[in-house]
Amino acid sequence: MEDVPFKWRVSQIFGDKSSIEKIAEQDKISSLEFDSTGNYVAVGDRGGRVILFQSNRISNESEEESDLEEEEFFNEEKEDEDEEENSKKKKGLQRNRSHLLLSTNDQTIKLWKIFSKETELVTELNIDQEEIEGINSPKDLIFPKTQVEEINKEAYNKRTYGNAHAYNINAISLCSDDEVFISSDELRINLWHLERTDKSFNIVDLKPDDLEQLSEVITCSQFHPSESSQFIYSLSKGIIHLGDLRQSAKCNNSVRSFEDEETSLNDSFFTEIMSNIADIKYSPCGRYILSRDYSTLKVWDVKMESKPVATLCVGDFSHSKLCELYENDFIFDKFECNWSGDGKYVITGSYENYYYLFDWKQNKGMLIDGSKTTKIYSKFYETNKQNENSNNIFETNNKLTYDSDNVDFSKKIFNISWNQYEPFIAVAATNILYLYNGKNDQKK
Repeated sequence: MEDVPFKWRVSQIFGDKSSIEKIAEQDKISSLEFDSTGNYVAVGDRGGRVILFQSNRISNESEEESDLEEEEFFNEEKEDEDEEENSKKKKGLQRNRSHLLLSTNDQTIKLWKIFSKETELVTELNIDQEEIEGINSPKDLIFPKTQVEEINKEAYNKRTYGNAHAYNINAISLCSDDEVFISSDELRINLWHLERTDKSFNIVDLKPDDLEQLSEVITCSQFHPSESSQFIYSLSKGIIHLGDLRQSAKCNNSVRSFEDEETSLNDSFFTEIMSNIADIKYSPCGRYILSRDYSTLKVWDVKMESKPVATLCVGDFSHSKLCELYENDFIFDKFECNWSGDGKYVITGSYENYYYLFDWKQNKGMLIDGSKTTKIYSKFYETNKQNENSNNIFETNNKLTYDSDNVDFSKKIFNISWNQYEPFIAVAATNILYLYNGKNDQKK
């Protein structure tokens, strides 16, 4: 076994630990992300609310700062219960002492301004009531003294970007220039300027003249972390396209396309479903792309299109188990993935409230129980050996997995985010937010 340079422990927990059956649909977390500074983490739920937490770098704890609620769309959802609210967000703007947060539900994008508001109280009048009669001129007045009693975070809706998507929005991504962003649905990707709410530019359009000819849809999109003209988007057939706005304003014909040839050769009923890419992320340096489908994490080099440089198994299911997952719609679950700040490690969620952490270059990983409140695993396990320190976790044939016959598929971690400046992970398990701190134990 090899030591991991982190010793993970639960730093803080937010949420009500109720049974799955008692959790209201609107309380389930649907989105989770640290901002570009690492000081804030935003959490969105299916009720249309966004809660902002501020991290304390000294004590590695977090405290709730602001609760934003998209009241207008929350009310609309109440009237139409068949329309599911899917609150996603991309927070990363900071101008002066205020912050800007970009959020979206299924159809409408909003820009929020978050700012600090000071509450002052009069502490000393400097004059008695009896002395008021002796004031003959303004020069005799002495202004009372005040002091700041508390500082609260407040937010208001600065702009609303609407009526540009006919289908449900599945991703928004802010450009590195902090001036434009993209939003994508199943058939189109639009480019917006933050200052313009009335107009967007369509940069990808997959809608055919006849919808019966539709064979694939867009599942996710993201801007390059430093190149303002480049972006990527994934398709339901397991293909990732890289577009460059310098070459064409319409990027239906991508500059590069990434497809795993080995996966495309395996033709079965479940192949297309399992190859559906749920999430993609650029590495912090922009050199690599991380993709997550139902059973694997893949790391792609942007200069090599034919195959991924690393394929990491995150679900090894038998054919009979896949049939069961299909019948219960679990096979359509979409899990997010993320990078560590140095790009060395990748993480993603799974079932039974587990999440994976891999050193992808070494092809080694660890499976962590995301609902544990005590000290958790701090080792990477070698392949082809059973992990004797945990229940139902095995490592065979270079695959780190658990006993799928004893898994509660109702417990799952869809959303996970890694602070880009310190070993600090935020994990969402249904309606509960877990914050993990990884203390660096390596001696320098």
